[in-house]
Amino acid sequence: MPRLTCALGPDSAGDLLAGLCGGASGALDIAVYEIGPSYASLIAAAASRGVRVRLLVDAHAGANAASARLLAGRGAAEVRVWAHRPAEAHWKLICAGDATVAAGSGNLIARDAPHPAVGRPGTREWWLAVDGDPALAACARAALEAAWGEAGPVPAAWAGAVAAAPPVGVPRPAVPALELEVDPGALELVTGGRAVAGVLEARLREVRRRALVTVPYVHPHVPAVATLLGGLAAAAGRGCDARLLLGALPEPADLAALTRLGLAVRVMDPARSTTGHAKGAVLDGAVIAGSANWSGAGLGANLEAALAVDAPAAAGYYAAAFDRDWAASG
Repeated sequence: MPRLTCALGPDSAGDLLAGLCGGASGALDIAVYEIGPSYASLIAAAASRGVRVRLLVDAHAGANAASARLLAGRGAAEVRVWAHRPAEAHWKLICAGDATVAAGSGNLIARDAPHPAVGRPGTREWWLAVDGDPALAACARAALEAAWGEAGPVPAAWAGAVAAAPPVGVPRPAVPALELEVDPGALELVTGGRAVAGVLEARLREVRRRALVTVPYVHPHVPAVATLLGGLAAAAGRGCDARLLLGALPEPADLAALTRLGLAVRVMDPARSTTGHAKGAVLDGAVIAGSANWSGAGLGANLEAALAVDAPAAAGYYAAAFDRDWAASG
């Protein structure tokens, strides 16, 4: 049976990801929006042990510039850059060896995935990792292979301004990762923003008990987002526990749209917990964790990835995390 690991950032996700990157054997394929020096050094160390490493990053300015040049310059990894705008390579997808896959919400940087994790500040993230499922790993590699073929070399100059870092805290209590066995039929990996939107829409229609959604922000004027928000409101209308937890205060027009829908909405407070960066949902006994923001790009042309798991214990882990964050939000 495959083994599933559920991990929250900053509590334990950084340790999970550092272990995957630093302890890989055979092959390590990483597709991530941004990677920082702490993870670049782990990847370089893996390559020095003979691991074949491929890194696919987005073309925006930031930590990628130094990390990609460092790895490519040392010959530690094959590095390619996605520059096909307006689509961004926003996914966070790792494939290690022949049977291990991880998908989640955070970048491989110290803010999103600190390691060692205990007591260190960072954004709230949701990650899921599966070990022992060759079919799932083949699915992930096929998606990565397709994007790899369209990506280009490391550029001489990186475009765009560096985004401002959000305030972060240390959520309490720190929650360890959860490990459990899971049936392969309970796992579904989806790639591409539109595919992620389709899975969320379909599963929201079937919700009968709870629909707990956390995302950094929502753009209700975008048709795909409006559809999902309508699905969440419909779940509330059926008597479900339907709530939306945002990572940051919405723009006035977005807040007005949410108010009109009558949704239960709160915003994470960095002073009481941390800034929310997770993109996840607990839908009855299933959990979905991924990279797609509820925006036109995130649910549209972007390269995104999400892992859906039908497992009550996993859903319970993230529901409890959601409730703690909800209680510490305003």
